[in-house]
Amino acid sequence: MYTTHTSSNTSSVSLSKLLNLGFFETLYAKSNSNPCSRANSPRKDPCSPCPAPPVDTCAAGDAPSPSSPPKCACSVPETNKSTVGDRGKTGAGVTGSRTERVCEKNPDILPAGATNPGLLRYIHNAARYRLPQCFEGGCVSVKQKSKNNWVLGHSLSFSSVSPGGYKLLLSYVDKNKPIGIPYFVMEAAPGGQMSCEMRVGPSQGTRATIVAQIADAELYSFESIFDTYFNSFTASIIAVNREFIAIHYLQAITEQISLGAEVVARGHAAELSSASGAGRWVGEDHSVSATLGNRGLDLCYARVLKPYLTVAAMLEVGFAIRRAVATLAYEWHTDEWTVRGSADSDGLVGATLQRALGGKRAQLACAISALLNHPNDKFRLGFGITAAII
Repeated sequence: MYTTHTSSNTSSVSLSKLLNLGFFETLYAKSNSNPCSRANSPRKDPCSPCPAPPVDTCAAGDAPSPSSPPKCACSVPETNKSTVGDRGKTGAGVTGSRTERVCEKNPDILPAGATNPGLLRYIHNAARYRLPQCFEGGCVSVKQKSKNNWVLGHSLSFSSVSPGGYKLLLSYVDKNKPIGIPYFVMEAAPGGQMSCEMRVGPSQGTRATIVAQIADAELYSFESIFDTYFNSFTASIIAVNREFIAIHYLQAITEQISLGAEVVARGHAAELSSASGAGRWVGEDHSVSATLGNRGLDLCYARVLKPYLTVAAMLEVGFAIRRAVATLAYEWHTDEWTVRGSADSDGLVGATLQRALGGKRAQLACAISALLNHPNDKFRLGFGITAAII
């Protein structure tokens, strides 16, 4: 993600992550709106021939989205959680809500048990989904699909700021199962760096995810997540290395209101342990979400102005570091292209354009990114091509 501190961090997000997130996929974390749906039953249908992209009339991320059809994997490639302004600098908010793992997969792969609230770490998705995913340099990504559920990908990136090079992607998704479980993806670079993610479903109402990163022949990071889904609430346990463990809970009070809480315990730095409460209110065309704890405040608002235009505002306040960051963002989309832009109080202005080449059913897409850092008077430009071979 990008920060205002160093130029190298400003280019840490590359277009190669678009390949990891899946070719032409959209990354909403949605939930069904019917609280009476059968408990713990799969709710993600296999991708059918491309429908017209649905309108996110609720602007609600993983909040209830009445009658919205599933997004097809043939749309323009999109990303979700990272931002041009490096949200999360103040330490406010929910653990995991801003982190972007290299192998992050579509969070919509959830059972129907998450009828109303969805997962707590996706509570701000309605606003944060509108933020542009800026990158620097050039990248060419190719994804080769096969009939036996395996996908082989190649990514070649060029940059004058961050290290470029070649990366290999290997992933597996059981296409015959409606929820795409089990799921596995691995990314490797010639220098020996490797990251992998594996997700399984022990039962229809649970998901277990393991993420590991290896660098210099050592296990650099290990993260484990266990999610459970019920008719009216969800719960999660997140453990990262030996640094901390977080417990999440989100309860649907009504179809429009959800309340939750998070407790984070840190072993080596007990003073950084935290507790926070969260809430979200969803209307037909807007969403308001907030988290408040001893570490800070995170407030997000998203509203649909037109079927093709959504705007969002975010405020993040860190009590410990006495710092606040405000961000304004928008998303303008059609069937064939998507434009996202944002500006924050730190002086960062960014925008991305993602377009499918050759029509809605094309297996080729391009992305253009621009980032202007006013305090440092620096400009970053990126261009990428993503293709699929079937």
